[in-house]
Amino acid sequence: MDMLLYKKASDMSRAYYNRGLRFANEGELTPAIQCLVSSLRIDKKNTQARNLLGLCYHAIGRVGDALREWVISTNYSEDDNPAKRYLDSFQEDMHGLERYSQGLRNYNEALQFISQNSEDLATIRLKRATELIPNFTDALNLLALFYMKNGDKIKAAALVERVLAIDKSNPAARQYYKEVFQKRVPVLRKPGPDSTTSSGPNTQKPPARTITRRGGQSSPFAVQNRRVFAKASPISGVVSFVVGLGAMALFMYVLVFPSFLEENRTEIDELNARMYAQQVAHNAVLEERDQTIAGLRQDIETTQGQLDTQQEHNAHIQNEARVNTAHAYMQQDMHAQALAILDDVDAGRLSSDVMGIYTHVRQISMPVMEQHYFNEGRTLFNANEFGEARAMLERAVHNTTEASTVADHIYYLLGRIAEEDGEIELAIAYYEMIIEEFTGQRVTWARRRLNNLQ
Repeated sequence: MDMLLYKKASDMSRAYYNRGLRFANEGELTPAIQCLVSSLRIDKKNTQARNLLGLCYHAIGRVGDALREWVISTNYSEDDNPAKRYLDSFQEDMHGLERYSQGLRNYNEALQFISQNSEDLATIRLKRATELIPNFTDALNLLALFYMKNGDKIKAAALVERVLAIDKSNPAARQYYKEVFQKRVPVLRKPGPDSTTSSGPNTQKPPARTITRRGGQSSPFAVQNRRVFAKASPISGVVSFVVGLGAMALFMYVLVFPSFLEENRTEIDELNARMYAQQVAHNAVLEERDQTIAGLRQDIETTQGQLDTQQEHNAHIQNEARVNTAHAYMQQDMHAQALAILDDVDAGRLSSDVMGIYTHVRQISMPVMEQHYFNEGRTLFNANEFGEARAMLERAVHNTTEASTVADHIYYLLGRIAEEDGEIELAIAYYEMIIEEFTGQRVTWARRRLNNLQ
């Protein structure tokens, strides 16, 4: 090995670890996780970085990822390794693991409801997930996004601040925080210039027009009639009346009507200007609304893609969390429970490290359960309780491995039970399998039984 290159890689891994440690101490967990992952890419046996990465995962509610890192850490080093203490604390709190499993199940169900456009059900599941895992930042962010979409900014802000209290650098929470407070600004800036403009002409000009009209009709002509034509003849009075009407009409035409028309024209211009301003403002509102709708649709598409990715990631985490739970059961000699959990594991989606744990649990637990079911089946067979004996022996077959020392005896007893039940072809198949695949005394017995049947 090139020791200089090895030392340089080790120094780089430690440098990333130190940087991640500084971020973690400052409460910035997202960059801390990124630095620690980079540290482990350079040196996967850096147990300090792996243990701290598990603590960061645990702080943001990703307990499955935390357990995975600690289990891998104990595989590299068991002497004075804090990871062993962390795992022991979880093994002592099986109720806590079950609560986390239920919370993750609720979160995954929420993702399924989102893909089915059942947002109300998804919100209920997310609330339940955050109750079971209070620091699950992914669930908190998604629930805040639903509140933002439904216009409940107070609840959304509370959840976003809750995430930022856990992880100051959480990118989704920082973006949602900005969005929440940016949407409050337009509420404070309501347009109000129209009210001031519309009140001017209605309150000032009509009274002026009325005053002008009254002055023109009453005072000048009334005074003139009294002084000039007070003692005139009836014909002169008629002529004066006609002349007065003509003068009044001329006065109205020359002075009052132009003023009245001018005021009406001014009102019409002001109304047109106001309508134009309102139309421009309305068009601006419509354009802003269209842009907002387009942005929301883009956000929904982006979020849907992120949700699909997150759902796949969570399914992967849950798959590996089952392996870690089975490992914990195995260490407590609860082998039946460990194998029952492994039955739900998709081994093809496991990483190489977790696959090693999966194989280890099967290698330890399967022989134990095989021997247990074999002993139960043999006892029941000797008591002539063939139905229950067959059930136990078939369970033993399910747990048989290549290194089994009792497999031939199990198949022999199953052949005998098939004989007792009249299933001759099945009994022959069991005996032929023993003759072909095994050696020893059971082969002699199987050949003897086979000859009797043929």
